[in-house]
Amino acid sequence: ILHYLRQPLLARPRAHPLALGMSASSVVWDLSLREKSEDTFSTLEPLADFGVSGGASSGSSGHEVATNELAPQDLYSVLFGPSHTADTSVLFAWWPKAEAWSHNELVERCTRCLPGVRPGVDLVALPRLGEVEELWAAWAAHHGMDAWQALWFDPFPLHSASRAKPTPPEAALDEVVAALPVHMALGRLLFYPMYLTSAMVVACESYGMPAIGDAADHRICQLGSAKAWLHPHINPQKRGPSLRDALPAAKVGLTATARGPWGYIASSTEELQEAMRKLRGELPRGTRFVLKPSWASGGDGILVDVKEEQLGSFEFPPGGQHTAILEEFVEGSGESPTLYMLGAEPCGPLADQILADNGTVNDGNRWPSILASEQLTQTCVAAAKDIQRVWGLRSQWGLDFVIDRNGAPIIVDLNMGRPNGNFSVRLWESRFCQNLYLHTSSWKPPAGVTAEVFFTALKERGLAWDPEALQGVLVYQHFQGQSSAYVAASANSWETVDSYIGRLQELMAELGDLGIGSRAYVQR
Repeated sequence: ILHYLRQPLLARPRAHPLALGMSASSVVWDLSLREKSEDTFSTLEPLADFGVSGGASSGSSGHEVATNELAPQDLYSVLFGPSHTADTSVLFAWWPKAEAWSHNELVERCTRCLPGVRPGVDLVALPRLGEVEELWAAWAAHHGMDAWQALWFDPFPLHSASRAKPTPPEAALDEVVAALPVHMALGRLLFYPMYLTSAMVVACESYGMPAIGDAADHRICQLGSAKAWLHPHINPQKRGPSLRDALPAAKVGLTATARGPWGYIASSTEELQEAMRKLRGELPRGTRFVLKPSWASGGDGILVDVKEEQLGSFEFPPGGQHTAILEEFVEGSGESPTLYMLGAEPCGPLADQILADNGTVNDGNRWPSILASEQLTQTCVAAAKDIQRVWGLRSQWGLDFVIDRNGAPIIVDLNMGRPNGNFSVRLWESRFCQNLYLHTSSWKPPAGVTAEVFFTALKERGLAWDPEALQGVLVYQHFQGQSSAYVAASANSWETVDSYIGRLQELMAELGDLGIGSRAYVQR
């Protein structure tokens, strides 16, 4: 699959977002979304049409491209919309929300965007923390970044002689804007935060900076709590629209369409217990259940095969603003595809999630999927479009599926309100003239293994990303003892990618054995 002739420039023309055997009219943006809804803030407009680029198979019509023969896609053009050119500069500021402003969150979130930062074009806001400064120095040296592209902010300034306080995201923005290079004009710079909160909306407007993203305050619910929309509330007085309304034809046991897992939202321990009683009457005997706090992220706090006695001791955070989901535990076939969307259009085909801990933790993705059939892809995309018609999002969002034992895709999560975990890698991939096979994952570098040591070791072993051969390993996070992300990629085949993964794991094991003395590795 993905057989493309290499073009002379490492830049892609504007391409059709995705042609999955659908007619051209089916992939045009919904023109009703051109009018800005009152709950959405963004100065970026959706693209009306991209047209079909070269790359279609000879057996396809001018309006159809097979799922496994997708034309290379420039995601920057799709993300920016028609009012900005693909080379418009972006200020990536992927810092956490104020309530999650901590050392580890800052280190991980702010660097997640690095693959998407284009050399000599974009800017990135980074916290003045030792491991981030170390990572940037190695990243810039190995990937052709200029010093002016990093804008540093103080995450924990001293407010007295002995006490430091977290910097509010809006204050960090003030510091970052003050450090902008003189050749960067605010009005021509696109600001890309991880979370477009109401306070960040006001800050963007005060600077006259167009923002990329969907406002967190959506008319349906907070985008960060969108997973709660998968189900109706167990209390009819608190019930609003849900996925059951968007996909009314989806029923348990059907395979021709996607559906959500059967479940309910609850706001208290008593409501959780009522939800379990109701679900036991609606689902087959022996169905197991999973409990998902709406405030959880990345699998944290999820209880699989939860029992009624556990519900009795489950505690909600104070304030009365939080909910939890009790839903059927989907007995899956082992497949768990994920789909990235930009507004109403897919960012390419499905990816396969790499799951750990009984399927509750996402340990990476493999894109494009090697398991998904064209029919499955069509079904998942159709469900995403039905959901988009309700939400009217403009920027990047995604949804995760589990394939049940009947072969039906079950929507188990909605990821809205922030760039999804591997989106920066997909941005990076879209800069090349050929589609790449991508395997993203993470590891915990041992003590003593610095970013420069690891980057140098990758180069010495012939593992580092080679932009001419279009293959290799791109490490974009490196924090000793903390989960750090990388991607193995190739334009050739999955076999090539897996070869790199095997050699990479050997290097990681060797560096782990060396531990604190690993600095000597680069001196051998």
